[in-house]
Amino acid sequence: MSTEHQQYSLKNQSDAIHQYATDHRLSVVKTYIDAGKSGLGLKNRIGLTQLLQDVVGGTREFEAILVYDVSRWGRFQDADEAAHYEFLCKRAGINVHYCAEPFANDDTISSSILKALKRSMAAEYSRELGVKVYAGKKRLVELGFRVGGAAGYGLRRMLLSAEGQHKQKLAFRERKSLQTDRVILVPGPKREVECVRLMYRMGLRKTYREIADELNVRGIRHPCGKPWNWERVKAVLANPKYTGCNVWGRTSARLRTRRRPTEGERWIFSPIKFEPLIDQRTFDRVQAAHPNNKIPIPNAVLLEKLRGVLAVAGKLQVRIMRQFPGVPDPSTYRNHFGSLRAAFELAGYHLSSRELAISDQHARRRRLQEKLIAQIGDLFPNQVRIRIERNRTMLIAENGVSTMPITIALCYRTRVQKLLRWALRVPLEDQHLTTLICLSNEAGDRIESFHILDGVYCGTRYNLTGEDDPLLQQGQRLNRLADLRTLGNWVQPEKQTAKRTPVACYAARVHRKKASSSNPTISAEGKRMLSEGARRAHAAIRASGRIPGEEGRAAVARNREARRRDWQQRQVRSTPSRPGRRTDAIF
Repeated sequence: MSTEHQQYSLKNQSDAIHQYATDHRLSVVKTYIDAGKSGLGLKNRIGLTQLLQDVVGGTREFEAILVYDVSRWGRFQDADEAAHYEFLCKRAGINVHYCAEPFANDDTISSSILKALKRSMAAEYSRELGVKVYAGKKRLVELGFRVGGAAGYGLRRMLLSAEGQHKQKLAFRERKSLQTDRVILVPGPKREVECVRLMYRMGLRKTYREIADELNVRGIRHPCGKPWNWERVKAVLANPKYTGCNVWGRTSARLRTRRRPTEGERWIFSPIKFEPLIDQRTFDRVQAAHPNNKIPIPNAVLLEKLRGVLAVAGKLQVRIMRQFPGVPDPSTYRNHFGSLRAAFELAGYHLSSRELAISDQHARRRRLQEKLIAQIGDLFPNQVRIRIERNRTMLIAENGVSTMPITIALCYRTRVQKLLRWALRVPLEDQHLTTLICLSNEAGDRIESFHILDGVYCGTRYNLTGEDDPLLQQGQRLNRLADLRTLGNWVQPEKQTAKRTPVACYAARVHRKKASSSNPTISAEGKRMLSEGARRAHAAIRASGRIPGEEGRAAVARNREARRRDWQQRQVRSTPSRPGRRTDAIF
């Protein structure tokens, strides 16, 4: 089960097994071989897999199994795995003989102890060999040699002799023949080198997808024969080897485990060992234009930064984290720990009940957002792309200049009257665009209705009363999301002139005032803000020349009165408000 380059060749093992069979008057009827396969796992071990299937399935043509030694089952890191395979054979009534071992496999105490020791020694041999190979490769990388992997687009592998003389360029998947030879990277064909430099120039102002589309339009093909995509573009723009640096160890798969990225400080980095295709300054500018290309930060460092913020600010919030320079973005903590809540708890901060409610609300919004994005992707394959910025979801048409914001309004109940409301948040820069508003159910696990509005002019914070809200009545309700395909002109230029349609519902920031009696009253500051908001509303209506009819004015008045009562009820609180605390009230 080993190759010709290892200590026990297949021929030597076969001769030893046949000699053992002759000495014990046995005849070999079938041979199972795994040539050149790793013994660290059962995967790709076709010979051993077939042997176990024949034993367990009852289709065997033999009464005994001859194995060269205990390690031939495999050098499994869990020694019990090899013992389990031997147990399967014994349970099927088949004896196992070890031809090169100095003890008999007769189930005695000494035999069991020696087999367990041999299995552990086989696993330890693989572990020690891995440490030695890693140290050797690390040394070669520090000397500037390439130790494995494809060269990459725009580069080629050059074979060097032991004296450092250039011998030849290696083709794809071609390997060196002498152990003393070494490999370095050299520039590839001129057209590929020019394409790499073009990609770095475009990387200063375009995204990976836009660069891939541009290369495909120009007819530039990837060496694999497939068109460019964002992953292939990122492999070029995010790799420091194009600056002449030799980098190794960005991922790890020791002892046949699952490949995973390694921490940045464990990378083996040797600067300026090859002829660079681009300068370091250009590479740094491209990395700054694509923040996701940063070197991964260890979890311990992330938690230490959070503890520093907690020590200074006394609490942890997204807004506070962004005020401290050097603290990674909250999305980094979500990617490392699964959620901000888990990261905060590991840093020693436990959220209050109110913060937990807000965290759950954000989690429900993200889950709905992911489901909605998947559905839109199925409706418009290769026609639109989706960009997510913070809590904004932008649906961008294939022309690249037409966009449609997607806003999810989560359902909640008011504190006093327990009325259903939907929290709508629309940034000012998106209010002139055609917007898709999605209303969730009360549980927040699915979307109940979809509404298309030709502009949303209601301030940045607005609370919907339901599908009969005056704001939603100005748009069109979709029976299902698939009806979005029937709206051929849903997109508008992102920088178009906004044609505002005033809505008699405006947002005003007011200071909460502690109620001095059972009859709540509006503070002087609140009255001033209300009168100022009403004045702006009437001025906008007169300027537009659109005076609502009697039915519209009555609906607006009822809605305003209901919101005023709701706001007044919120002034009555069981505990006094903190000084300077502000809230958003909608009228």
